[in-house]
Amino acid sequence: MRKSTLATLVIMVIAAIMLPACGAKTAAPCKAGLVTDVGKVNDGTFNQYAYMGLQKAEKDLGIGTKYIETQAQADYGKNIQSLVEQKCEIVIAVGFMMGDAIKEASGKYPDTKFAIVDNSYAPALPNVRGLVFAEDQAGFMAGALAASMTKSGTIAAVGGMEIPPVQKFLKGYEAGAKSIKADVAVKTVYIDTFTDRARGAEAAKSFMSEGADVIFGAGGQTGSGGIQAAAEAGTYVIGVDQDEYVTTFQNGAAPGADKIISSAMKRVDQAVFSTIKDVVDGKFTNGDMVYSAANDGIGLAPFNKADGAIPAEVKTKMESILKGLKDGSITTGVTLN
Repeated sequence: MRKSTLATLVIMVIAAIMLPACGAKTAAPCKAGLVTDVGKVNDGTFNQYAYMGLQKAEKDLGIGTKYIETQAQADYGKNIQSLVEQKCEIVIAVGFMMGDAIKEASGKYPDTKFAIVDNSYAPALPNVRGLVFAEDQAGFMAGALAASMTKSGTIAAVGGMEIPPVQKFLKGYEAGAKSIKADVAVKTVYIDTFTDRARGAEAAKSFMSEGADVIFGAGGQTGSGGIQAAAEAGTYVIGVDQDEYVTTFQNGAAPGADKIISSAMKRVDQAVFSTIKDVVDGKFTNGDMVYSAANDGIGLAPFNKADGAIPAEVKTKMESILKGLKDGSITTGVTLN
C-alpha cells in the first residue's frame, strides 16, 4: 500500500472517531430538570409519577431533560444547584420537603425558573410556580369508597409524614367516609418517613387486628408497604398518587392484586408536563397552579381486578361524588389548622 493511501486511511479513521456520524443524535440542551424527593424514579409512587411527566415532555416536546435522584434530605440544595449549573431552564422539585431549598435557589438564581410539587409560597416568588393539589378531594373519594365497602364498620389509613398534603388526604378520607356512614370508625396514623415499607406493613397489620377491613395507604413507599401487606392478607386496600394496581401490584401480577379496589390519584405527571410545556411555549407564570376535580387533577383509579366485587350502586355513587366535586355541589369541609 502506498504511503499516501495509508495516510489518507489514518485521517479518515481519526475523523470518524472524533466527529459524530451523519444524522447521529447529539445531546440537546437541558430545558427541564427534575429533583426527586428521597427515593428513585421507579419507586412506584410520587417520584415515579413526576418522572413520567418529565419523560412525556422529552418525548412530546422534543426537549433535553435531566434528573437527579435524591439520596438524603441534606442533598436537596446541592441537587437543585447542580441542575441550575447544567443550564436547565426550569428546575422542578418533587415534594413539600424541598420548599426551603427552592426558595433559597430562586433568590440565588433569579434567571432560572423553578416549580415545586406540593408547596406554595405567600407571597408568591417571582420565578417559582407551586404545583398544588386538592388531596382532600381525592381522599374524600377514597373514604367514600372505603365506607361503602366495609363490612366491619372500621376502616383505616396509613399516612406518611404529617405534612399538609398527607394531612389533607387523611382528613378528606375521614370526611368522605363519614358522608357515607356517619358512624364508621376511621383509624389513622402518620409515620415519619415515606420510604419505610416495613413500618407501613406493621401499621396495617395493627389496624387489621383492630377490625379494619379497608385500608388506605397515603405515604409513598411507607403507605405502599401497608397496603401490600394488607392485600396479601385478604383485606381491601386503596392506593395513592397513581394507580398502584399498576405499580405496587405489578399490573395485577403481584399477590393481593385482586384486593386493591382503587387509588386516590394525583395527576403529578400532568402537572409536571403542563408546567414544562408552558416554559417551552413561553407561557410560564409564577404563583400557584391548583389541580383539582374541576380540571381532572385528581380522581379515582379504575377498580381493575376488584371490579366484580364493587356493587353497581357503589360505582354509581362514586361517579356522583366526582361530579359533585367537579361542579362544586359537594365540598369536603377539610381545613388545616
